[in-house]
This record gives sequence, structure tokens and C-alpha cells, in this order.
Amino acid sequence: MTPEPSGSPRPSARERTRRLLSEAARELLRTGGPLTVQAAAERAGVSRATAYRYFPNNDSVRVHATMPLVDGVGLNPPTLDQRDDQPHDGSHERAPQGLPDKASTLVRTMGAWAFDHEHELRTFMRLSLAPPGPDRIERGASTNRDTWIATLLEGLPDHVPQEARDRLSVALTPLFGADAVIWSTDIARVDRETALDVMGWMAAALVRATLDESG
Repeated sequence: MTPEPSGSPRPSARERTRRLLSEAARELLRTGGPLTVQAAAERAGVSRATAYRYFPNNDSVRVHATMPLVDGVGLNPPTLDQRDDQPHDGSHERAPQGLPDKASTLVRTMGAWAFDHEHELRTFMRLSLAPPGPDRIERGASTNRDTWIATLLEGLPDHVPQEARDRLSVALTPLFGADAVIWSTDIARVDRETALDVMGWMAAALVRATLDESG
């Protein structure tokens, strides 16, 4: 269990049990174990009846197991205030000369996070590809890729048309999360560092091409 900060109120028994079960769910996801109430109860060392007070069904276990993936992507990402340091030409446009590099930095940072959480992300993908039913979870919730891409695209100058923005958003999508890990290691068969270099280069090239095309 994570130690409480000095001086903080001691958690109640209910809070401690909830934390134990949440940690058990995360560990099951990390190790590829079954995301069920019974498995979480056994991992946490509590009775199944107790576990059901917190996890009414297996879907609840999956929600708690995958929450740290969503929250964890908030880890100190690279700064994306793309426009602050760019020159002005008096026409309300800014030249995002550093945007390709910032795209590369973002993709490399999130790629490193994905490799650090590779097993969890692969398990998440497997569950999302299951046939419709109680074992299926919604794909796309394991990372905040949409948020990161949208934030990055805010740095594009105003004259870049929406069609180009939408195309760039789609093109950047496979550079995040489980997709990036799988195509680079399973299909391209490159090591982690090579994969990160290639993904960073791809992100910069895509942004640069969009800027060049839009004049």
C-alpha cells in the first residue's frame, strides 16, 4: 500500500480496502490476470463478499484497473505552448517554426510511457478487441492521445485548413499508445530506442509537411 504523507489523516478501513482492491485490479491488468471480482479479492486478500461491496461486477474491476493508464498519461509531458516564442509579422499569423520539434518531443515522451506500460496496454487492447459482451472494454480510453493531438494542433497557424488539421490528427494517431508499440516492435521489429527515434521523426515530418503544404 502507498504510504500516507506525514501529517495526513489516517485513511478509514473502508478507504484502505478500496485502495487494496484498486491496486489489486491494476496488478491484475499489469500481469495479464483475469479482471474479475474474485481475482481482485484474492489478490487483495479480502473475501469475495467484501470485494463485491466495492466492485459490483467485473466491469467495475476493469474500470479501476484501467484508470491509472488514463490518469498516468498526465505525467509531466513536454510543454506545448507552441506559439509563445514565435515571431510576429503583423498579420495575426505566427510562424510555428518549432512545432515539428515539439511534435517529435511529445511523441517520443508518450512513446516512452507506452513502452514502460507495454504489458498493460497490450492487455487493454486485447480486452477491447473481445467480442461484444462483459469482457469487452472501450478502446481509446487507455491514453489521452486525442487530447495531446488536439493540443498540438492548436499550434498550427490559422490559415491551415480544417481538412489538413483532420488529416494530420489521423496520421498522428498510430504514434501513441499500444498501436505505436505493436507496429514498431511486432511488425517493424525494431528495438525501443529505434522505435522512439522513428516515431519522433514521423511526427516532425507529418507536421512539417502539413505546414509546407498550407503555405
